[in-house]
Formats: sequence, C-alpha cells, structure tokens
Amino acid sequence: MNEELISRDTIWRRQYDSDRYARHLSQPELDRRIRDVVLNLINLNPNAKLDFGQMKIDPDLFSNESTFWMERTTHCLEEMKLRYGPYPAGWQRREILHSETFPNFISELGQKAAKRLSSMGLKRGDVFIKFGKRTYMEPLYESGTLRIQPATFFAKTDHNGAVRDDELRFKMSLALSRAEMVKLVTNPEDVPSDAPDQRVDVDFQSPTDFWLYCVTNSVAPRLFVDFEADSCVIIRDRSQFRQMLAEAGMNRMGGSTMQQGSAMYVDPLWPKTAEIFIPLVKHFGYSYQDEHRFYWLPATPCPKVSYVDVQIGSLKNFSDLVVL
Repeated sequence: MNEELISRDTIWRRQYDSDRYARHLSQPELDRRIRDVVLNLINLNPNAKLDFGQMKIDPDLFSNESTFWMERTTHCLEEMKLRYGPYPAGWQRREILHSETFPNFISELGQKAAKRLSSMGLKRGDVFIKFGKRTYMEPLYESGTLRIQPATFFAKTDHNGAVRDDELRFKMSLALSRAEMVKLVTNPEDVPSDAPDQRVDVDFQSPTDFWLYCVTNSVAPRLFVDFEADSCVIIRDRSQFRQMLAEAGMNRMGGSTMQQGSAMYVDPLWPKTAEIFIPLVKHFGYSYQDEHRFYWLPATPCPKVSYVDVQIGSLKNFSDLVVL
C-alpha cells in the first residue's frame, strides 16, 4: 500500500513539473487554492472523525473523488516546494488555514450531525437536502415557505465562507508559455524567442442578476458545520418538489420559467471547457457542497432583482425534518 502511495505521489509531482499551471499565482492566491483543496479533501465519517474519503481495498486505493483532491493537493505541495524548497519551507508564514475561521467538523455540532445522518441510510442522488436554521427549516417543512434570493445576495461579506460567492462572475487564470502563445497567433514570428510566460485572466460575467434557490445532492454530515445549520429538510420526492417550486415561482417571477440543474464545478486553473454558463457554474472550491440549483432569468436583463417569498405547499408527505 505504501509503495503505491509513493509511486502515485511521484507520478503526480512529475505531471505537475511538466505543466506548472499554478506558477503565475501570487502567494495569497496559492494560499487560497490550498485552502480550497483541503476543504474538499477532508470528510466527516459516521464516527464523527475526519478522513480523506472512502478508502477502498483495491488498486485504486481511494474513491475517484478522493483521488482528484489528493492529486490537486500534491500539485500544491510541489508548487510550494519549487518556490521555497522541501516542506515545510514557506508554510510557516502563510495564512492558509487561518485566513478565516476553518470549520470545526469534530465539534459537538459535527458529532450530532454524523450520528443522525449516518443512521438514516441516505444515498447521494436519492434526495435533495436543504440545510439551515430551525427558524426557517420548520416553515419549509410545514408549509413549503421559502425565500428565493437574488444571485447578488450571496456576495454579501457577512456570509460565511460556504455561502459567500460572487454568483454573477466566474474567473479563470492561465499561464501561457511561449510555445502556447505561438499556437494562438497568426504570425508565430511576432512572438520573441525569449518571450516570458504571460498570465491571462478571463472574466465571465452574467449580463443580469437572477433568482436562485439551492439545495444539495450530498448527504455528508459535514454540511451542517459548513453552513452553520442546526436543522435540515430531507426531500425524498425530488420530482414533486421541483414541480411545486416551478408552479409557485411562475406567478411570482414575472412569468419567468424556472430552470434547474446540478452545479458544474470548474477548476479556474485547469478548466475542461471554456463554455461557462454562469447560473450553473461554481468555483471548484465549493465542490463539496454538491449543489442542485433552481434559477429564474428575468425577461429583461436587470442589475438587481429582489428576493421573492413563496409558499409552495407542505412537504410533509415526502420529506423529513431533522433538528439536531
């Protein structure tokens, strides 16, 4: 097992050395990336202990998801090594994990969440879950009372790190070598032979604010801690919920039709596509949230829309209310 880990680690480091895609990041940007990777790598298991995903007794060793984050972690370690030397050089003066409060997954809240959710036998993809405070989750369960927020709402600085995001914008940042630049120009001779790497920042922006309501496909107990929630509503009939939300929203959104889909998480340094659809795209640092999104686009582009309160009807017949 140890030999496989060493071998895989070496492969990943060599892979990164051949394409040092994070070389252009400032130190604060690299620190942020490391924090994003760590937040996705860790997990809260049924025993309320931290682990690194589901271990397997097979050649792959880790689940595919865990392998992805282990690979990204190794790439970050290699970039730090190339900048400062062997670990822990460069790490002592960084604010990677303490730039803002790191979720305390093994807190009393985490322990309660792990015990309760693990006992319910839920599987990812079988349910939607909405996490929040009991004050809001009870009305959601009892009568389907919920608030559909404008996308701009989530950029507020008083939100915690799990909620705070600019939902109208997605940024990618790439480092182009001379060889890569040559491929992009009409006349390669225009690129000097000693041309240094160029940083290219791409900013995708929505032309309008829009309405957004999010749930999760995940059944991970850690999300109680991430969202500082003491309750959740587990929606077992996803189709029924979608229909009720669509019908209730139709009359409140100026005739705008509800659309929905699972969030697409994109690595801004290593994107698989340049087709970015803002209402569904999220920075890969939020991957652990495994969101499913319901959104409404206004008929006419608008820089700011207002929240809409709706009552879609009781969810009792096909949902569970969990209060820790």
